[in-house]
Amino acid sequence: MSKSIGQPEPVTNQNLEQLINAGTGLTLFVWEDTELWPVRYVSDNVATVFGYSKAQFLNREVQFKYLIHEDDLARVNDEVELLKSGKTDYRLTHQDYRIRHRDGHYVWVTDTTVVKRDEQKGINVLFGYLIDITERKALELKLETERNRLSLLLDATRLGTWEWNPQTNETRFNERWAKMFGYEPDELEKQVETWSSRLHPDDYDRVWRSIKDHLDGITPFYESEHRILHRSGRWVYVLDRGRIIERDNQGRATRYAGTVTDVTEQKQAEIDARRVAHAKNVFLANMSHEVRTPLHGILGLASVLENTQVTDYQKRLLKTIKNSGDYLLNTLNDLLDLTRAEEGQLKIKLGTHSVERILQHVASLFEQRVSEKGLQFKLDISDQLPKQTIMDHTRIIQIISNLVSNAIKFTEQGQICLRARWLPETQRRGELEISVIDSGAGIRDTQRIWQLFEQEDDGLTRSQQGSGLGLAIVRNLVQLLSGTIQVDSEPGEGSCFTVCLPMSVHLGAAPNEQELSELPLPEIEKFAILVVDDNTINQMIVCEMLRTLGQQVDAVTSGAMAIERLGQTAYDAIFMDLHMPVMDGMETTRKIRQLTDVKQPHIFALTANAFPETRTQALHSGMDDYVTKPFVKEDLARVLTRISTTKNRTQHGIS
Repeated sequence: MSKSIGQPEPVTNQNLEQLINAGTGLTLFVWEDTELWPVRYVSDNVATVFGYSKAQFLNREVQFKYLIHEDDLARVNDEVELLKSGKTDYRLTHQDYRIRHRDGHYVWVTDTTVVKRDEQKGINVLFGYLIDITERKALELKLETERNRLSLLLDATRLGTWEWNPQTNETRFNERWAKMFGYEPDELEKQVETWSSRLHPDDYDRVWRSIKDHLDGITPFYESEHRILHRSGRWVYVLDRGRIIERDNQGRATRYAGTVTDVTEQKQAEIDARRVAHAKNVFLANMSHEVRTPLHGILGLASVLENTQVTDYQKRLLKTIKNSGDYLLNTLNDLLDLTRAEEGQLKIKLGTHSVERILQHVASLFEQRVSEKGLQFKLDISDQLPKQTIMDHTRIIQIISNLVSNAIKFTEQGQICLRARWLPETQRRGELEISVIDSGAGIRDTQRIWQLFEQEDDGLTRSQQGSGLGLAIVRNLVQLLSGTIQVDSEPGEGSCFTVCLPMSVHLGAAPNEQELSELPLPEIEKFAILVVDDNTINQMIVCEMLRTLGQQVDAVTSGAMAIERLGQTAYDAIFMDLHMPVMDGMETTRKIRQLTDVKQPHIFALTANAFPETRTQALHSGMDDYVTKPFVKEDLARVLTRISTTKNRTQHGIS
């Protein structure tokens, strides 16, 4: 049997009060408009909101006016007076204010009050409902605190802010953003063109691509360093960062917000530093050229004299000249390596090599120096070392040689140990650990030694002094090879330099001893060669070296004479100095390559400029190869083999 559903009860004052009392956030009050606003009526739930019972309010044990926070009381009182004046149509919502809870904390309320007249007593009566908004107010205050903190942070860090709606192109900029570029906020139109029209033309496409990458979800945020035009006409370098913070229900970005930092000073300092570094590098390159030219004369003549009949005493003198020249040449090369490292031009050339063979080669290089100082040299190579690894053997020889040279320099007695270990990671990869251990003087300041032109002790003896370049270069090279280097040393206890270099293992067949040994130069055919050099000393050296290689040699002193001679005689090769007056080597080469009625020779550049860009320019002008001064006859022999190789390829139809 179904139960009948009765009709809803009519709304009365009683059930309306029950509804209010059922909640905990809204409380009804009726006050007399007298001095302390005594309570005539309050809803039953008042204790839940304020902690005081209904009876305490009605019996005047608690005066409502005394519960209002002292900072809010004057304002609430003024608002009541405004309400009674009739200017608000006898109804008013107060600004939020605080009421003290029985346990001492304050409750934030919003209060809407209506004023009525009690004609019997001749006083005004205030009817109001108070809603507890403490939680909401706490969130508002927290948000306001965060907003103020952000504002202070933006002011302190001098950040400009912007917001852009990609759908409408409406854009807003804060005051800091406007003033960063010389404007007041009200002078800027609220369109994206306000910003984009001031972008530097060279930066425009790159910046918009970065913005779009974030819009398309390719990047997690937008970041760009670019230039914006200042009102005064100068360019301001800025670091601009932003991200999408709001999307519509279709997933389209509607708020793209970010900050702008003025980095002009830092950027200008960076540009100036680069300019100074480049000027220094150009100076070093020019000095290298100026030193290499006479050094070429010294070493070249010494090399030529070695092939004549000389006494043992003269041989020792020649050896001293060559050793001194080689030391100066190594110092020049070290300087150039540092210059290339700073310019980011140091390159890695990987090949398959035997670590053991390289270590034995380094040991042989220093055999005489070790013997002359009466030291012992120990080569400690682990059996676990791979037969072949993939490495830049030139750079690794340079690193180890510098460390061994330093060890010999600072060790007066005892021994030097060159140790190699393999630290495997997988079958194909691992780390080569090279240690150079000496029993020398030790190091007090292990930080200073890595600085350019710095040495551990300014009071070194003459035999210990050097350029101060070695360890700076070693560190640069180790970093280039993605490795690490560390030193352990105590004064008087010797030093241990340890280098760890990541490498791949070559798993092919290991080469035999014959394949690993230095291959002799092939026999060179006899060629007709023209030497073009305005410096008579350099010319003589090149001619003598070529003659000792069995070549037929002529010589001229200018580019114009070379072109004239080429019209009279067919030459297989020309050795051309790059730096000649009137017509330099590159211009002469270009003119020769334009000649159609002569046999085109191989042209090899001769220069004291060791920079890669000079080599590139020479090859682009039509030259076939490049020899850097100072050189020895083996260097000339190497480039001459090119002629034979080209002939053989042509004969066999290989282009």
